[in-house]
Amino acid sequence: MAFVPDRRFASLAEAFDFILNRYAMEPRQRLWLETESGLAVPHCAPCYLFRGECGEFKTTKSGIHRPDTYGLRDGRLLSDRDLEALGNLIPDLALRFSEDDYSLDPHSSIGLLQHYGLPTSMVDFTERLGCAFAFAAAGSATVGRVAVVPFRVLYKTGGVVNLTDHRWAERPRRQAAFGILTTAELADLKSEAARSSLNLRWYEFPVSRSDQDYLMGKYHDLVRLSDDPSAGFVRFHITEYVEAHGKFSPALADWLLERVPIAPRCYRVMGFEARAVVLSHLGASALPTYSDATEVAHSRRYWSSAHDECSWDRMKDWTWPQEGSVAADPRTYHSNP
Repeated sequence: MAFVPDRRFASLAEAFDFILNRYAMEPRQRLWLETESGLAVPHCAPCYLFRGECGEFKTTKSGIHRPDTYGLRDGRLLSDRDLEALGNLIPDLALRFSEDDYSLDPHSSIGLLQHYGLPTSMVDFTERLGCAFAFAAAGSATVGRVAVVPFRVLYKTGGVVNLTDHRWAERPRRQAAFGILTTAELADLKSEAARSSLNLRWYEFPVSRSDQDYLMGKYHDLVRLSDDPSAGFVRFHITEYVEAHGKFSPALADWLLERVPIAPRCYRVMGFEARAVVLSHLGASALPTYSDATEVAHSRRYWSSAHDECSWDRMKDWTWPQEGSVAADPRTYHSNP
């Protein structure tokens, strides 16, 4: 059955006013969360979550369930062997973020991967209507859509993850993000089954050039990498993974380079405690120079089996800089002379 929105509006402004007054202005609600000990504690939550899309997409599925996820911009598709390698990489990275230095729970680990380019079972939502509309206008399409879902319904099913105060990921904090964990039964949030089960509504509206101009700045603020201290984590740990498990095919390496932020793992050295180093992570803007093209080229040589370079060679004779210094892991930063 073809997708039909619950309502079409004559303009983005009309849609915004309707959704704002009908849903977004509702005060936050108190829900009771049962802890592992069985004790119920009060939990303050939004009444509704929102999702913005720019374009007339027939379905809304998580990344792992979309066939186009596994294609490259030049038309190449990942092979079965590449998909197997990716199926090993993603859970390994999620497990890495659960180790002591990050100590994330499984859902928070997946949320970090989701927001920095890797396909997961999550679909992004936000508690801020303005964020949803920024995404709905962030593209070249002339049609935008916003989905609205009651938080209480998701809360009862256990299928929602709060990422608004993520300990290690700046981007979902900026976006006041929540993740909806999709299931095989409710894989498509535009399906009649999902819309009925979740009481989910879709609203459609035209997106004008002036709408795009007005909201594009806000969109870029939500996804900007230059001052995002978390932006380089996934790239850094992919490099470590390759060092431990071997290189990827050229196609998979290129696929990762198209999706994962190619940012430095940048930090200020705050001090030394016994055998540990205390770091404050920073964005690329803290470095004197930074070239996206240079970094993509180096990561391709480190990750792809078409090249012989080993990223670990960058660590020869490397030592931690002195306290107060701003630096970056040498495998993720190749400064210009």
